[in-house]
Amino acid sequence: MIVNNYKQAKVSLDHEGIRVSLGEILFFTGLVLWLIQFYISRTIFIDLFGEKILTVARYFCMLIFFAKIVLTETTLHKRAAAVFITAAAVFIVVQQNINTGMPLIQVLLMIYGARNISFRRICKVSLVTCLILWLIPVLTYSVGYHELERSEINGRVREHLNFVFVTFGSINFLNIVFCAFYAFTEPDRAGKNGGIAQRKTVPWPLIILFSAVTFWLYTITDTSLPFAICMLFIVMYVVIVKFRIPFIRNNALCRILGAFFFPMTAYLTYYIAKIYDPNVRWLAKLNSFAHKRIALSNQGLVTYGVHLLGTQIKENTDTTKGTYFYLDSAYMKDMIYFGLIVFLMILLYYSVILYACVLENDRTLAIWMISIALYSMFNNLLLLPAENTSMFGIWYALDLLRWHRKKGRLQCIGNKRKKIEHAA
Repeated sequence: MIVNNYKQAKVSLDHEGIRVSLGEILFFTGLVLWLIQFYISRTIFIDLFGEKILTVARYFCMLIFFAKIVLTETTLHKRAAAVFITAAAVFIVVQQNINTGMPLIQVLLMIYGARNISFRRICKVSLVTCLILWLIPVLTYSVGYHELERSEINGRVREHLNFVFVTFGSINFLNIVFCAFYAFTEPDRAGKNGGIAQRKTVPWPLIILFSAVTFWLYTITDTSLPFAICMLFIVMYVVIVKFRIPFIRNNALCRILGAFFFPMTAYLTYYIAKIYDPNVRWLAKLNSFAHKRIALSNQGLVTYGVHLLGTQIKENTDTTKGTYFYLDSAYMKDMIYFGLIVFLMILLYYSVILYACVLENDRTLAIWMISIALYSMFNNLLLLPAENTSMFGIWYALDLLRWHRKKGRLQCIGNKRKKIEHAA
């Protein structure tokens, strides 16, 4: 195995000529280790390792991502950008609290470390790793190795499947579905003579299998929100990608919706939380449908408010230690936790990805982003790579935008040549 210099380095993996860059080796090593420690922290196996070991693993992953950036970026200003971004996050840590800023630093290093890495390959690696890590607690539960107590709500038993909380199994499986569908699906390509090219899509047996597992998780865990989002994603995929019904296309309306869909859903979440009144019937019903998330969001706004640099939130999920309080909505939690400045940057970040997908007809990723935008109204996963691999799609989106701009310039040059030839 021979490693050459930095970005151009390639490692021969077998005799068939498969080669991987040094940057990919570092990034995927850090990503896999991150996913492993995350799943351990979410399952009964945390008792075997302990929180201190997982904390060390997270810091080690950060070191790997930082090493990837420093070693593989070929220009000084790109390395400086990584250092600046990290320093800015450290500033937030100093200004607020290490528990607030450190997750932000971790996410920034991971996102910047994903530069020059194929987003589809990231989805494939995440799919295989997460599927194996998800199956381990589920299978150990199935053979009888389970220590976690099952909860009972309104007379219905909710299985934990060896995850430390009942919803974790469903939420983590949701990301597996997203990664699988995107890894199997190729973006639209123009065929010969302007026709429609044949492209790879998820086969029907796999769609049926994922739908069946999703329904099984819902029936034994009673986790309705992950079930609803997952089935919405699958239905949209079947209609738009399999049946090729053009609900998402490159026109003015879809581009506008793509650019503003995340801000619109975020504002709607904030507005409903702000005006929430349990005495208003429709708001009470909506709060009941959202499993009391709206009331908790309203409580968070009243208690902490929204600040430019955020504030530390004291949450309690153990009812024996006081009144339950937890902000499930990603929009509300990130707005209060990280502050308005970082929150607006997060919305812009995801808006760029969705807009680029619409612009260049990557309908599968667009459906994925729409599902994430809607799900973020109720669950917090915008900055969790183990539950939302789409967060690494920013570099792919920027490449799409650059390609679109280049394509536009070439079309303008071609049109000018045609006019000159016609005039001659």
